Amino acid sequence: MTQARTITIRGGRVVCPASGLDAVRDLHLAEGRIAAIEPAGQGPDAEIELDATGMIVGPGLVDVHVHLREPGAERKETIETGTRAALRGGFTSICAMPNTDPPPDSPEVVQALRRRIRATAWCRVYPIGAATVGNAREELTDFAALKRAGCIAVSDDAYPLRTVEQRREALLRAAEAGVTLTAHLEDEELSGDGVMHEGRWSKRLGVPGQAAETEVRCLEGWREAWDDETRRPPLHLAHVSTALTVELLRRWANGPTAETAPHYLTLTDEDVKFQGANAKMNPPLRSEADREALRQAIADGTISVIATDHAPHTVEEKSRGLLEAPFGVVGLETALSVVITDLVWPGIMSVRHSMRARGQSRPARVIKDEMFEQGPLTMPEAFARLSRTPGELFGLDAGTLKLGAPADVVVVHPRKPWNVEPEEFESKGRNTPFAGETLLGKVEAVVVGGSLAVRDGEIVGERPAASEGP
Repeated sequence: MTQARTITIRGGRVVCPASGLDAVRDLHLAEGRIAAIEPAGQGPDAEIELDATGMIVGPGLVDVHVHLREPGAERKETIETGTRAALRGGFTSICAMPNTDPPPDSPEVVQALRRRIRATAWCRVYPIGAATVGNAREELTDFAALKRAGCIAVSDDAYPLRTVEQRREALLRAAEAGVTLTAHLEDEELSGDGVMHEGRWSKRLGVPGQAAETEVRCLEGWREAWDDETRRPPLHLAHVSTALTVELLRRWANGPTAETAPHYLTLTDEDVKFQGANAKMNPPLRSEADREALRQAIADGTISVIATDHAPHTVEEKSRGLLEAPFGVVGLETALSVVITDLVWPGIMSVRHSMRARGQSRPARVIKDEMFEQGPLTMPEAFARLSRTPGELFGLDAGTLKLGAPADVVVVHPRKPWNVEPEEFESKGRNTPFAGETLLGKVEAVVVGGSLAVRDGEIVGERPAASEGP
């Protein structure tokens, strides 16, 4: 494994939402920690020197919703390929969701998973435990035991709890264990066999749709369970996709935290026409009104986390067509760039959507200076949603460049364009709705625990020592 060395990243715009720093500085890393932040040109000499002039130097990104597939579905993804994909996208800490085979539903399985992580991961990986035994949605797991074994949260993702009574008991156990509970928002009776959002495009494409109410009805069930419980644990809502959910959250004083994904912030159900099954995920891409409501919610903090819901599948599986292909898209290698392109620089987004409205699936290749107007998020706000806030909410020592913090750093060129070519992904998954597009925001360097893991956009060296997990 690559050991930490002294590194000085010179002349970049250092953005740290946790400390409020946003200035051109030299960032010095030593002994795996943030050692010094000096005026540009005054940072100490180091074994490795990186020139970040014109670039953003931010805390390593934190993704609290990743499907690594291992164990049980290594044909789709492995811990090794998924964490290499994370590095390419600027993520230094990721949380592994529990829909594996076997699922992490007991201390023994969690410990075996952590051994796999220590042996093969390229970035920090934190397990999330299964809320029910075998993901069968019947018997709740021992949340406290899962936490002691190393889980940083528990979740019913992909296997949503069905009754208010069960949700109430899950909230009680989470409160007693002091662990975050991540809830999958889906009423399966309502979602039925829907493969995309129920609306004008599902009708045009002739496929069954999922109504927005499926998400809201489930959230109302969690609200009922929450209101009955006096010891309220941290409840976190996964992959919010609808304006109705946003409206309910705005009215829910001191309620749960929530995440959404880059694809819900930038795409709509119309994009299924262009990308087919590679734009099929659960919950599905929604309407333009939903997308706009989510953009407003992520800007004003009603939704405070952006997570990828990275869900790789094989090319063969995604080639079965919209009706038969599995739900899920990959996102680790595109998330930061999508956020920069569509939320920090909205002129780029408007060009892309106007082209789609004319029936053109590929974006403009010419990027003009006037497109770089300020969007719904500033650069510090984007890093807050992608690093500081998810790290804080899940109790991770991550998402900050404060002195003494772990030296997890991403260097990104905010205006550098690159083409999304799935065949070049580190992930085994090729199922991205952004295939063929030009995005801005190229990850140039990544440091994990003081070890240089990405340089000039490519993974370098051996696995960082910090990948040994929590």
